[in-house]
Amino acid sequence: MKQRKVLIACKIFAQELEAALPPDKDIEIIWIDAALHADLQKLEEELQRVLTAEQSKGVDIRILFGSGCHPDMCRLARRYGAGLAPVKNCIEAFCGEKTRQLEENRTMIMTPGWVRAWPNIMRALGWDDVDTRINFGIYDRILLLEPGLDPLTEEEILTFFDLTQVPIELESLDLGQFRETLARVLC
Repeated sequence: MKQRKVLIACKIFAQELEAALPPDKDIEIIWIDAALHADLQKLEEELQRVLTAEQSKGVDIRILFGSGCHPDMCRLARRYGAGLAPVKNCIEAFCGEKTRQLEENRTMIMTPGWVRAWPNIMRALGWDDVDTRINFGIYDRILLLEPGLDPLTEEEILTFFDLTQVPIELESLDLGQFRETLARVLC
């Protein structure tokens, strides 16, 4: 009998993962809130809670987080016998080798999921608008990678620009690289 697969995934991937998974893929997805990146202790506690629960069921556990999302991500995956996405972060999962080139010239790369999650991340960090502007002040631009699944509205883009005060450029995102990342973590 084939062992059931469980994918523990950052909620930042929600729309892209639903679009990229083959319809016949028999896998349960357990979502972890993206705002937990702002509190590494809470992120680790939530990952350990979910990993412990799933390990006790004897399922094949896979993790769709980057190794750079938590300093102990690789150790956590090994301890629970879980497969880990072979990427540093979500942007690398989407862009692969092209990530470094896109990040050149003081560029912050985001997806619609990050823009929409930002209010929760701000709350988790205890930031207000001024804190956000200060922390985004090191960037000359925000490159918004848009896969076209649920595009940000003009109002959402303008609101995010008003918050960060950093120019936003849009670039189409093909999910081919993300599908390759998924294939590697799920194999």
